Amino acid sequence: MSAIRFATAFVAISLASALVSAVVITAVLPGPTPYPTASRRVAAVPTVGATPTGYLVPGTLSASPTSQPTLQPTAALTIPPINVFLTPSPGPKTDIGSDLDWADPGRPLPVQSLEWLKLKAAGRIAVVNGQFVTLPASVNPLVNPSTGTHVPAKWLLDTSWTRWVIEVPGSGTDEKGNYFANLNYWEFCGDGAMTVTLWYWQRLMGHPNVTGMAGYYVDPYAAEGVAWPIRSPTIPVSGGKRLGTYWSGSDTVSGFTAHGRGMEFYLAMKTQPATWTSTGLSIFAKDGRPLYPTLGTPRLNILAGLNWEVSGHDASSWPEAYYSTVIRTEPTLARDLNAAVMLDVGRDGVPVIATVDSFELPNWQDGTATPHIGHALAIVGYDNAARPPTYTYTETCGRACNRRGGNQNGDIHVIPQSQLVLAIRDKEGSGFVW
Repeated sequence: MSAIRFATAFVAISLASALVSAVVITAVLPGPTPYPTASRRVAAVPTVGATPTGYLVPGTLSASPTSQPTLQPTAALTIPPINVFLTPSPGPKTDIGSDLDWADPGRPLPVQSLEWLKLKAAGRIAVVNGQFVTLPASVNPLVNPSTGTHVPAKWLLDTSWTRWVIEVPGSGTDEKGNYFANLNYWEFCGDGAMTVTLWYWQRLMGHPNVTGMAGYYVDPYAAEGVAWPIRSPTIPVSGGKRLGTYWSGSDTVSGFTAHGRGMEFYLAMKTQPATWTSTGLSIFAKDGRPLYPTLGTPRLNILAGLNWEVSGHDASSWPEAYYSTVIRTEPTLARDLNAAVMLDVGRDGVPVIATVDSFELPNWQDGTATPHIGHALAIVGYDNAARPPTYTYTETCGRACNRRGGNQNGDIHVIPQSQLVLAIRDKEGSGFVW
């Protein structure tokens, strides 16, 4: 569940052509349910106000705004640039952090243009009243464009629903009472962290359908074009065919009310961004052979999956919907992460996903018994005024897969910011998606 195996996950990035030119950020410091296929840039639920005059909507990045927002100038300090990466297509095999080591032809890496990445690095890609916008260069990116107020030094998103996004254990019964035993289910922490994150997008934009996603889910070996593994999962069968397990927006099969398992399985097994021939974000096959258990969901698949879902499945623009990525080897990682968290959590109201080494996490620590496992978590809060400054994260790997350190289902955890940076930099860490 939490054991994303980044040490064998794929990446297709060229370091030689990847690093984007520095852009200084000026900032004030402190079968599933049917899914819509059309573009849905504006929330399907009522929003307050309209997009401010002078803000650019996607597809107009090179246009000049006709007027400027009425935000007042403020005294500002300079934060070093967030180092984002250009993703060429196709990319050569390379090793970045613990993302290793082959290009996946079924999941081609989406291309993000240098122009868009510069805007993203500068904090100018934002969400205003349920719509993606590009902030004018004259606007302080750490001033909320909807309210005109500074991003606070301390902020925590509402976790009353998301703290109960707990992954399905490796054995038990599904919502229909069918027994299963499936080691793949232990590897879905990336999909769990994405489910947490996408719930906030559902509130902002009306999609994706995190709270209503439901259906039967079968491990997608057939979609990968490989045989079912010899040492295979035990899942329900109907009429001689593998039925899979059934999950929805909420269930009580683990002895508590868990949320978002239908979305978790949809992301792991069913979603299919445009240009992909493989289904699901988790890796179920390598080099033409089935994998059991799966390798989990690597950071770049998290990046692709988030952009595909928040775009509303817009086949033309999804690679540049909102998210970019920073790798663990960046020398400015600590400042990049803090700026990204303030922009995403404090300004736009959505989490940052960090791909980390579990060894450094307080809820995993058990002395020398603490494992080094690649893990994904959603950062939902920060406190830059605390001593030391802290981040808050949700833990989708509940009590079933991690009984260390008094870990409980539904916990949220506070960690020193420097410690989370160590978790990203440690050998099983990878980077973050923001």
